[in-house]
Amino acid sequence: MLQVLPASISNLIAAGEVVGRPASVVKELIENAVDASADTISVIIEDAGRTSIQIIDNGCGMTPEEAVLCFERHATSKIANADDLNSIQTYGFRGEALPSIAAVAEVILKSRKRGTETGYEVTIAGSELVSQEEVACAEGTNISVRNLFYKIPARRKFLKSDNAEFRHIITEFIRVALCRYDLNLRLLHNGKDIYNLKKVNSIKQRIMEIEGREIIKELVDIGINSSIVTVSGFIGHPEDARKSSGNQYFFVNGRFFKSPYFHKAIMRGYEKLIPEGTYPSYYLFFETNPENVDVNIHPAKTEVKFENESEMFEILTALVKESLGKNSFIPTIDFNHDTLPQINIPKDYTPILPNLKSSPSYSIPKPVQIPGLERLPENEFEMDFQQENITDYNIPSMVDGYGGEIFDTKGTADDNILVLSNKYIVTAMRSGMLIINTFRAKERIFYEKFLHNLDNSEAIAQQVLFPCTLELNPIQYSLLMESPERLQSLGFDITPNGENSISVNGMPDGFNTDPEAVKEIIDSLISTFEQCESDWLSKAQGRDNMARSLARATALGGQKRLTRTQARVLVDSLFCCAEPEISPSGKKIMEMITEEDLEKRL
Repeated sequence: MLQVLPASISNLIAAGEVVGRPASVVKELIENAVDASADTISVIIEDAGRTSIQIIDNGCGMTPEEAVLCFERHATSKIANADDLNSIQTYGFRGEALPSIAAVAEVILKSRKRGTETGYEVTIAGSELVSQEEVACAEGTNISVRNLFYKIPARRKFLKSDNAEFRHIITEFIRVALCRYDLNLRLLHNGKDIYNLKKVNSIKQRIMEIEGREIIKELVDIGINSSIVTVSGFIGHPEDARKSSGNQYFFVNGRFFKSPYFHKAIMRGYEKLIPEGTYPSYYLFFETNPENVDVNIHPAKTEVKFENESEMFEILTALVKESLGKNSFIPTIDFNHDTLPQINIPKDYTPILPNLKSSPSYSIPKPVQIPGLERLPENEFEMDFQQENITDYNIPSMVDGYGGEIFDTKGTADDNILVLSNKYIVTAMRSGMLIINTFRAKERIFYEKFLHNLDNSEAIAQQVLFPCTLELNPIQYSLLMESPERLQSLGFDITPNGENSISVNGMPDGFNTDPEAVKEIIDSLISTFEQCESDWLSKAQGRDNMARSLARATALGGQKRLTRTQARVLVDSLFCCAEPEISPSGKKIMEMITEEDLEKRL
């Protein structure tokens, strides 16, 4: 039977789209405070939002009538007619946030209109009005959300850990803080100050407040003013690209938005300048006519649609390339240019040769032979792969059908290894030669090491000679230190060392413990933890994904120039793996070229 749903049920349905987790509540309430012309906003969180979320602002406040009416669906002061949707300048406009929050939590709102002597308090629980009364309070609005999802136990059950949920809150806070650097913003969690940001004069100062002063050294100014869009902001140096995908922000008319399409444009501008699997930082601000952008696509309002997306894509790619080129990250010499300057050489010009005099008694000294130091081959391809003497490696057969030993069993090992462009290892075999993909080999070795550690929880950390201290931002710190048993099971000995600082005391056995290598591995850890769920320990698939992601990140971080000895160790380690022929991603690691194949080709 067709019927109109009551407000309590329709609000619950709307809450499913608007309020997905505590961070959604924080986002909506901060945006309401900004829309209310507040210049000071405090966000007070308890237990990552499970227990309490409180937003205090000094905005315009509400009258008693507005304080009650704001909890009705589609009650808004932002738009009045359909035409207003084409020129939205505020964060909110749907009138769904407050009724959706009130449907799944207990809400206490205190608000006092500017210029009035008293305020008004409204208490709502589960879309039902509990009480309303006149109270004494400061100008502005103080809204407290308690017992989130108490009416939807299933939603509350599927919330992640406190650290995971609080990271999402930090993310929403930063998104507002970056584009509204003219506001005083404060974030507290369980009584501890996380951010206390004062109003500043530029976005650069705000970025330094959030990320630290050192980040400015990593950023390049970027900007263009076109008839379609005005773009300003910063992009990161190619050498500072990270494995984690943080510090990537798009804003349009002061509103944060996500755009895989524009992200692709940025990555195209960095083409061949950053290693595979790494991401540059960027803080980009778009200013365009509100009529040319549609923000009314999704209730969360993080998805937008531009009228001239394809043109903006090309503008963005060209702008990134130009900015990097100006800062000498891209070669700017164009040898195909049609207007190269012409240099006229006179026909009667005679070059003046230098007058060099030599002593008749001079003789070229004979080379000094140092004991134990043999002559290096003048040509890298001078190595003799047909030597009869190759060392015995005792490596098991990798593919059935070859018969006997794979490698010839006499001679010097390293003399029969060739590292080609640091991408491939070529080694001699009894029946031909073997070509190994270096990256995929590392990926397989690391994958099986990590998987073994996770499955057995027997990883022993190799203590570093000097503990490495690293400074992280709050999100990175929370992500890394969320689960100490996770780090321990992987073979890492990491301890807190002050606010958002860690001390790396040990690494998995066999890992490089140089400070730069340690920093790179920790970056890989953070990137991996971003991709994996917090409950990975309880799921076999989660552990496999963890090992797979971390192995790839670690292999990418270790793309240094290999010596022949290191290449030999890599080959030996590979053939000790359970599946040396296939990478964790299912790609071939090695290719056998027999003498018959060579004879056919040559």
